[in-house]
Amino acid sequence: MIKDKVKETILNNHLIETAEHIVVGLSGGPDSVCLFHILNRLKTELDFSLTAVHINHGLRPGAADEDQRYSEQLCFDFGIPCHTFFFDVKKIAKDKGMTGEEAGRQVRYQSFFEVAHKIISETGKNVKIAVAQNMNDQAETVLMRILRGTGTDGLCGIEYIRRETGKGIVIRPLLDVSREEIESYCREHKLEPRIDLTNLEPLYTRNKIRLELLPLLQETFNSNMISVLNRLSKIAKEDREYFSIIVEEAIKAHSETTEKNNLERFPISVLMEMHPALRHRVIRRLFEEIGLSKDIASIHLEQADKLLEEARTSSVSDFPSGYAMKINYGFAEFYKKEKIEKESFEYEIDINKDSNIEICELNARIGVKILRRQDWENVRETENYLKKNSFGCSLSLDKIEACGCVPILRTRKQGDYIVPFGMTGRKKLQDFFVDGKIDRVERDKIPLLCLGPEVVWVVGNRINENYKVEKSTERIIILEISSI
Repeated sequence: MIKDKVKETILNNHLIETAEHIVVGLSGGPDSVCLFHILNRLKTELDFSLTAVHINHGLRPGAADEDQRYSEQLCFDFGIPCHTFFFDVKKIAKDKGMTGEEAGRQVRYQSFFEVAHKIISETGKNVKIAVAQNMNDQAETVLMRILRGTGTDGLCGIEYIRRETGKGIVIRPLLDVSREEIESYCREHKLEPRIDLTNLEPLYTRNKIRLELLPLLQETFNSNMISVLNRLSKIAKEDREYFSIIVEEAIKAHSETTEKNNLERFPISVLMEMHPALRHRVIRRLFEEIGLSKDIASIHLEQADKLLEEARTSSVSDFPSGYAMKINYGFAEFYKKEKIEKESFEYEIDINKDSNIEICELNARIGVKILRRQDWENVRETENYLKKNSFGCSLSLDKIEACGCVPILRTRKQGDYIVPFGMTGRKKLQDFFVDGKIDRVERDKIPLLCLGPEVVWVVGNRINENYKVEKSTERIIILEISSI
């Protein structure tokens, strides 16, 4: 019995709890009518209440009005409240520059959530939205994602339950039921659902998969292709659930949250020790924490890997929707760009003694150490370390003193210039940033060690050729920046 199968799906996946209110999308087609009818039969047994929502998309004059009348009459016959909405989807799609499919989906869920919130405010009940995707829809979704080059998580396909932050919870009780079973159920109960003829035309990608690709695969390779693709989806979900546990453990152990900037920080060393399959999931999850939950493609993760390997402070990799990952003194930082406020700062460096200076704007500390030549010879390991460490540098204190200026650690100013290490001519700092492909948004945040307008060290990048340690250098200053 299909009713029993749907009940089992509901109970096994905790889709509906006692005393909840369910808003069911009712288009008038076989899938939604089957779901509506089964939920109506289960509502007393599982102790929940039911409301239907019908959307007239205004796309099929005459037929769309018939769909609306059918849906409203069905609700009347079973004593179920029905909310009807009308939208000119074609106009909405044109105005917003999206496809008709996208616009239709947007107005449907907008209406579902509107009714759900109204019921919550009136009754105080917990409300969920039930939609009628089934096994065939799942198979089509998995195939469509394969064709688009999905990763393994994309093979999970449609979820039984989806929580949309600030909007509501969507459930899919028919995901274990095939379209053939749905049509049989409608015939058995004489429901006579409406048929949308546009679903029988290969106009969109999903329709082409449904009408052309799936039948070809079933006829040529495997008649059980629907079940095979659904099984693949379930296996992928099991793998994802396992990885989710490991990812959450890693984030709990190592991530830091900066509430001021809605920013997540994670140690680079820990990320680089991870297998790429885990590292990429951790990166995705960290972005989810700050609001980016979709559109992260393999190219973004490859760029992130490159940034992590180089570990050059202040380098940035852009992600979709204005989000980014930045390298900052041994940490990878995940943030939305407009959330990071532009802040200028200036700190004097005392060149007469060892010291530590806290730079609150960077949440960092700079350590200053003064060495004579003979001491320097005894700490060659430090020198070798600093050559590899972009967070530290060694400079000639003799040359800095000869300049007559107090060294300042600050953000950039108009007129700044540098003689890059290994070169002879000066270069405007602006040109240095452009040549180094340093993100425009980041340039005002990069700390600089300066003598007047001359940049001695671009932190996390290069030192000035004029202040390098040479064989004749008698006194050396070591600077190293680290997170607080």
